[in-house]
Amino acid sequence: MLHVMLDLYGCNPELLADETFLWQVLDEYPDLIGMEKVSPIELRYIATSNPLDAGYSGFVIIATSHVSLHVWPAYKMINMDIFSCEHFDQESVVRFATMKFQTEDVEVHAVERATRSPRLATRQIESISATPHEFPGFKDPFGVPDIPF
Repeated sequence: MLHVMLDLYGCNPELLADETFLWQVLDEYPDLIGMEKVSPIELRYIATSNPLDAGYSGFVIIATSHVSLHVWPAYKMINMDIFSCEHFDQESVVRFATMKFQTEDVEVHAVERATRSPRLATRQIESISATPHEFPGFKDPFGVPDIPF
């Protein structure tokens, strides 16, 4: 079970304020990691007493866990969680996020969870690894380098 948490800084604030764009990102992540969506995408705008703290929060449930995001356009920042009981390629999810949100400034926290679980993953990471050029419609106008892990 892998839980990858991404904190992206210096993101394009126009993208972070675009509900349709954020919905599309949540829609694309399960396919990117080879997982099955089992819920509709839930995306809400959260207004707060401090307008700087307002932004979108959303998630999609996948058969093996979830993908979620929390966005603050005023701070040019997004937090994402990608969690699955099945293996997925960590580098692909990081590259996809940096490309989509137009930033190279990312903190990556990856945690192997439930290490004593009797449940075994049904597939191996080598079978689902993707390169940026395998992303649908991939164009890398920002020259985002690979992120070392």
